[in-house]
Amino acid sequence: RVAITAGECGLDSKNKEMHCPRCPSKICLADTAQLVSKEMKLSKYKVDAPEEELVDLFWQLGSLMAFENIGVTKLVDNIKFLSCADCEVGPLGWHDITDNTKFYVAAERVRYLG
Repeated sequence: RVAITAGECGLDSKNKEMHCPRCPSKICLADTAQLVSKEMKLSKYKVDAPEEELVDLFWQLGSLMAFENIGVTKLVDNIKFLSCADCEVGPLGWHDITDNTKFYVAAERVRYLG
């Protein structure tokens, strides 16, 4: 399989199979998310990254059940952050608990196999 980047996809396009950036864990299957432009500040997930970064490209999934493998943090101001359920790297995305139909995975924080 060949790894691709989110930059090769246009807005509203469907995803390729997504995996954790650190371990082989599968985050979600292909064609389960739509690429959307939305801004959110996420804390760093790499040692050499800034403490916080503004992320503006996300895969939007419609349900927690659409994930193959995802961890969820405790609640912080109506937001739950998403991480790998196996190795706990994150945050990989986020979810606003006031809308149970939108879960966001940062497009540049996952690996793609297609």
